[in-house]
Amino acid sequence: MPVAKCTTIMTVPDHLKSPLIDLLLALADDKLFLGHRNSDWTGLGPILEEDIAFSHMAQDEIAHAQAIYEFIGGMTGKKADEIAFGRAVHEYRCASIVEVPDEFDWATAVARKFYCDHFDLLRLQRLANSSHKPLADLCARIAAEEQLHVDHVDGWIVRLGSGTMESRMRMQQAIDALAPHATWLFEPFDGLKILVDTKVYPGSDSTMYDAWVAAIKNVCLRAGLTVTLEVGSPDEKHGRHGVATPHRKPLLDEMCEVYRLEPGAAW
Repeated sequence: MPVAKCTTIMTVPDHLKSPLIDLLLALADDKLFLGHRNSDWTGLGPILEEDIAFSHMAQDEIAHAQAIYEFIGGMTGKKADEIAFGRAVHEYRCASIVEVPDEFDWATAVARKFYCDHFDLLRLQRLANSSHKPLADLCARIAAEEQLHVDHVDGWIVRLGSGTMESRMRMQQAIDALAPHATWLFEPFDGLKILVDTKVYPGSDSTMYDAWVAAIKNVCLRAGLTVTLEVGSPDEKHGRHGVATPHRKPLLDEMCEVYRLEPGAAW
């Protein structure tokens, strides 16, 4: 079900506006790219019920992104579609894991969703406790839907990991291949500390990371899979700083085609 639009947004203090926009762009961009990648599976799911479910959740991700872009628009005066589709390649803040293609390998699509959904749930739960009430209310609504995504993808991890020899092998390969991308979901960005200190984004990234790793490992253990997650160097710059993989531009060209033809088109 689409998240209700945010129509009333309290004024954000000027010193918090820029870092908050960066945080929300990371959240929305992740969801927009993930939703678009997963929508490619429409009509191609392994069974009819899953084809419908996966497509529905892809729509959820895009609807979540839309709601967050509208929230950002309340701070910037821009329209949601302008924020979503009108930026340059380096202005997006998504993590690399949502940019890389799955090459229509179901295990890869499930593994990517697994890492991202668990991360998004924890991030939204933090924001649902934000000192900025309009943001907290919006993210609480989105988090309720995200929990359903987590429960769904966990079931697939366990089903494939504990299934046949081939399904276990392919699921393990996908988990291993995406693990280096997955930890960059936690890439810090400038201004994060002030959002934490003011409780606009309460909690800590280290606590969230530990909870994420524990959740990922717990599901993998139930599935008979293993996972190794290692944090990269803090000196490296990736998606949260606008550094794109080679996949971002062609994906954006595809997503932004209609907007570029008719910038005034609505969602």
